[in-house]
Amino acid sequence: MATSGTPPVNTPDAAAPMTPDPVPTEASKPEAQAPMSAAEPPVATADPAVLTPPEVPLASSTGDAGELKPPAELPSADVKTVESTSASSTGEGTSAAAKSERAGKKPKAEPSTLEQFIEYAYGRKGQPLTLKSKVEKQIAQNARLDDAALSRLLQLAKGDTLLAVPRQILLLSKEVTGFLNLKAAMTSFVSNVMLRHPVFSDTGVQGALRNLPEGLPPAEALARVASFGPPPSAEAEPLKGSDLRDLRQNAVRLFVTWLAVNRSLNFEELSSLLFQVVWQPAAKDLADDNARLRALTDIGQAAGVGLACQRFRQQAIEARAQREQTQREAISLRDRLSAAETQLSDTAEQLEAVRAELQALRESSSAEMDALRGQHADERTHLQHQMEQLRGRLVKRLTDSVEMLEVGLSALRKETPRVPVMVERADHVVDELRAEVQELREE
Repeated sequence: MATSGTPPVNTPDAAAPMTPDPVPTEASKPEAQAPMSAAEPPVATADPAVLTPPEVPLASSTGDAGELKPPAELPSADVKTVESTSASSTGEGTSAAAKSERAGKKPKAEPSTLEQFIEYAYGRKGQPLTLKSKVEKQIAQNARLDDAALSRLLQLAKGDTLLAVPRQILLLSKEVTGFLNLKAAMTSFVSNVMLRHPVFSDTGVQGALRNLPEGLPPAEALARVASFGPPPSAEAEPLKGSDLRDLRQNAVRLFVTWLAVNRSLNFEELSSLLFQVVWQPAAKDLADDNARLRALTDIGQAAGVGLACQRFRQQAIEARAQREQTQREAISLRDRLSAAETQLSDTAEQLEAVRAELQALRESSSAEMDALRGQHADERTHLQHQMEQLRGRLVKRLTDSVEMLEVGLSALRKETPRVPVMVERADHVVDELRAEVQELREE
């Protein structure tokens, strides 16, 4: 019931550019909400999206983001929405009382188990989720899902044909600190939902989700998810064109978030992956400048675009710095190469000069050796001739001396020795030998 005549106040987020949240299964039926007081307008929390694909219809009105009725059988006060400064400054109790007064009903009970929280999350149909610390602690004590609870939740997840909810659960699991069991239970449930959804039914994608060796690399798996086409089925009603587009977008967002949570991919890797698989192929489909302008001005959430652009700009700055450093190193290397080439040229010239000098020395040495050999041969011939002459002269002189001495000895052997003959002969031989000795000394 309306408590006053004041019309509902729009949230401040309506003025800011927003990337549309994942499209819920029943986006065409916004839930009814009671009029609210102008003093405390609820504000929906902004969704820090990783993807920024344009032209996705909003899941529901901004008013639903502030206060959405949960399923009738569940309590739903576990998820809190960000309120305006005026409301938060009055205290939690005052805010809860004001909400209860506006809604005309008693304050809602908080969930105490993970099953109740997941049911509530599906009741929000893809809107952002947060947890109060006391509720988080309470749910962490009851985070285990038995087979029956898991079966009920998976059956509930089948109704979310466009996969609007699992990404919000994954994003919330990253905010859970200190309760590893709760974090693991959330991610395990989302993985179960993904493995059972047709958009992830490809064998390679299933292998990637299960971290199997035969699984596809992240880029190929994301490409298959982005190009998913449902097989014809006689039982299921075929998806409309807009629903199929929303399913692909939600599946891409979910898979990228899953990679960030389970594979610990950083923002640079995620931005590069999205650019390679999603953004760049989508940009190639723009036919002309008007289509590009339309796509550029249809971007919804500035934060996601700013984050991606900031990463790419940082990468460009780093690449430019690396290129400049490489250019400086290349210039230095070219200078060193030029100096080395100059030095090599000088060394080659010196080597050539040394080779020429060595060749000249070889030639001169060879000529000198030939001359020495010739001179040696001439001297040897001359010496041999002189030796032959000397030998002949000595032989002749010695022969003459021997004959004279023999004559002198014959004169001495006679009955009447003829000494003067011997003395004469001996003097002659001595003179001859003395003259020969002198001649030999002079030679």
